[in-house]
Amino acid sequence: MAGVDEAGCGPWAGPVVAAAVILRASSLPVRIDDSKRLTPAQRARAFQAILEHAEVGFGIVCAQEIDRENILRAAHAAMQHAVLDLPRVPDFILLDGRFPLSPPHPCWPIVRGDQRSYVIGCASIMAKVLRDGLMDFYHRLAPRYAFNRHKGYGTALHAERLRRLGPSVFHRRSFGPVAEAILHERRAQL
Repeated sequence: MAGVDEAGCGPWAGPVVAAAVILRASSLPVRIDDSKRLTPAQRARAFQAILEHAEVGFGIVCAQEIDRENILRAAHAAMQHAVLDLPRVPDFILLDGRFPLSPPHPCWPIVRGDQRSYVIGCASIMAKVLRDGLMDFYHRLAPRYAFNRHKGYGTALHAERLRRLGPSVFHRRSFGPVAEAILHERRAQL
């Protein structure tokens, strides 16, 4: 059985990242929970423990594809990619959310699954740590946006940088605040 979850549906910038996890042990020597309930240090320790005791697959969908499709389709595509990235096909999938993955994956969606299922909690941690690492990398490429601090989420700092600098290549242009920044930029050029 695999647990599947995603990270990054709400941010204004960056990819949506999904992880699929098949545990080889029934419990791990670290705290497992919804990634949002753990500190960055707890997530980092859990990430390493999960890598050591599980088979893991990842799926990443970039901002441009999110803009082309929509965030729900992009998140599901990332989850499909994560399952396909596993070294073996799981017999069954527990998925965080309301909607199952497309066939051929036998799947049971669980609302708040990252809080209710140990293996989905593991997937939540894996997706969050990888996504945060990608946002730290994007920060090194575009440091003026401070992606290392807000990870692309809609904070006051991010809104200020977006207004002042306009969107980067990592921004989701279909998201309201980014679309407004683009419109503001165009009006300023007139």
